[in-house]
Amino acid sequence: MPITIAHLKDQLGAYLERWPESAGEVAPLLALASPDGFDRKTMPGHVTASAILVNDAGEVLLIHHRALDRWLQPGGHLEPGDESLPAAALREAVEETGIAPSALRLVDPVPIHIDVHAIPANPRKAEGAHDHYDVRYRFHCGDAELDPQTEEVHAAEWRPATDLDSSVLTARLTELP
Repeated sequence: MPITIAHLKDQLGAYLERWPESAGEVAPLLALASPDGFDRKTMPGHVTASAILVNDAGEVLLIHHRALDRWLQPGGHLEPGDESLPAAALREAVEETGIAPSALRLVDPVPIHIDVHAIPANPRKAEGAHDHYDVRYRFHCGDAELDPQTEEVHAAEWRPATDLDSSVLTARLTELP
């Protein structure tokens, strides 16, 4: 069964219960009233899912994204077969890093962070500038071999959590067990 608005709102409710100070970032997602918000063609923005992969040393796995030329956590657009936001984040992590799904464990079903960020226009994909409403989940990653997806990713590296794109996210990773 595909992701529903009810699932999104359940996830957002649990997130706001844990981090009520994040209401401002969550407002655009709460305003979604249609599953169209899960489709990458929906403008001015749509929901995406990301995986914050943390190893035993407390490092995070970042990928160097080809199109954006930036170091980011694995993640991306939802697909019709995704049954939940955590499942979409897991699928994206596996696709982009080559890590076996069995090496990844969802630490908490509540998102660790939600971020709304601008994505530049991509004429190659006939996409205008838009926003990603990124719902992020924390996964533990044991020893795993990396095999980055070269179509989208230049490289994948274990980096300090301070290299993440959000100081709020970095702080949450260090606060939570």
